[in-house]
Amino acid sequence: MALRYPKDPRFNRLQMRSPDYTAWQEGCAHDPALLEWEGKFYAFSTDTFGAPCGYQIRVSDDLLHWEYLGSAFALNGAAALYKARKGDAAHGNLQAAYDWCVTRAFEVGYGVCTHTNGNMSFWAPHCVRGTDDKFWLYYCLTGYFGGSKSCIGLAKSDRPDGGFVSEALLVQSPEGWRTPNAIDPQVFFAEGRMFLVYGSFGLGIHLLELDPATGRRKEEIAYADFASGKRTFSEYYGTQLACGSLEGGVIRYHENVPVFENGAWTSKNYYYLMCSYGSLSSAYNMRCGRSERPEGPYTDVNGNKLVCSTDIGTGNKMLGSFRWEGDGPDFFCPGHNDMFTTSRGVNLISYHCRTNYFAERGLTRSNNFHYLYLGQYDFNAAGWPVMNANRYAGEIIQDVTEDELLGISAGKFEAVLFGQGVGTVQPKRVRLHADGSLDGAYAGRWRMYGARYIDLTLGGETFRGVVMPAWMEEHKSAGLTVTAMGEKSGMALHLNSTNKI
Repeated sequence: MALRYPKDPRFNRLQMRSPDYTAWQEGCAHDPALLEWEGKFYAFSTDTFGAPCGYQIRVSDDLLHWEYLGSAFALNGAAALYKARKGDAAHGNLQAAYDWCVTRAFEVGYGVCTHTNGNMSFWAPHCVRGTDDKFWLYYCLTGYFGGSKSCIGLAKSDRPDGGFVSEALLVQSPEGWRTPNAIDPQVFFAEGRMFLVYGSFGLGIHLLELDPATGRRKEEIAYADFASGKRTFSEYYGTQLACGSLEGGVIRYHENVPVFENGAWTSKNYYYLMCSYGSLSSAYNMRCGRSERPEGPYTDVNGNKLVCSTDIGTGNKMLGSFRWEGDGPDFFCPGHNDMFTTSRGVNLISYHCRTNYFAERGLTRSNNFHYLYLGQYDFNAAGWPVMNANRYAGEIIQDVTEDELLGISAGKFEAVLFGQGVGTVQPKRVRLHADGSLDGAYAGRWRMYGARYIDLTLGGETFRGVVMPAWMEEHKSAGLTVTAMGEKSGMALHLNSTNKI
């Protein structure tokens, strides 16, 4: 069967922020998390200046083009109510969250997110279909940027497009970074259990078990129980999974992942944890670890637990700042992702990505626009997730032979190889030859085996990956891409064919 390639997706043109937030499309979508329901896809994202507060909801029929749909909470005109401590169900029932996070401007000087005038801004949501047939929205509110006075709550609605009403606060953190920062909630179901992943910088990423019948904590423990000493730190805040300057944890459980070891194929079940490391405006990058248990430990290719110190650390680096050839937008500070599997079995990573494209053309001095991107992921022969570094265009993962790889690409590729540094990685040219050699900017060997698996050895390290069709936006053409992970460094290597089809 001939290889099937994605057609031109005709992506919406990236735009800078405009006064008309309903026309932003993929723009200004910070911390996107996905939901599928009745043939449509919904993206929930952090409040963005210029749009109504209460989370933005976007909708798509194809995962390629997105339109503004509305706000999760009905907060228009509600500020006076919350200021007067009269926030009600008609306006989200968020009074407890507001009261915990409200911050006076003179306390911090700048960056207030929950104001004394009743206005709020919500961060990093996650919405799932609950076991009671309602939609469960895990929301978080913080007092001010760079602080830990935060909380995570559960709100429910009969519809995915809004009207959410808070039921309870699940976890709260005070000022001072003596606890995890209670933001960035992500939930997942696995093996009959349900969990909440959360945390940002400070004491890192933590895990709490939830009750799948209600979506609330498995054991109802209030913050007052912890503060009074009736409950321990770990009983209230859960298990620490990763620590340091990281945030945006998400866990996805995959069963029967093919693994090639000791000369034979077998299958294994893994929990995969992804986090975003470093400064969100200059160094953001996405890292991954895995475990055979939801509680961990989560480790990288070298068996190291996930730790970030300032902007770098352990963990497999799947994506950071880079650019392909041509004059298209660069991928700058990609991160805060969701791992999502569609009803058709397509594994996707949604994330926000900045770009220097407009600043490089003198149209703005800022790169503070976040765009909703998706990338498909697969697993290499070691069972590690590897991510297509091109935007998802509807491609289908399929068998690819060595002859097809060379015949379609003529062996010509541009390569992006990540390291621990946080600067933008520039592409380099390489060529794969039929005798198994590789030359150009890097020299080494390569081989294909199995359905679509490929090993590339360069600089004394083997990168294990897969070959998959992709849409090469910079060439405006379909082609083949290679995505691989270093066995020693844990750094991703991405190749895009330069031949046009």
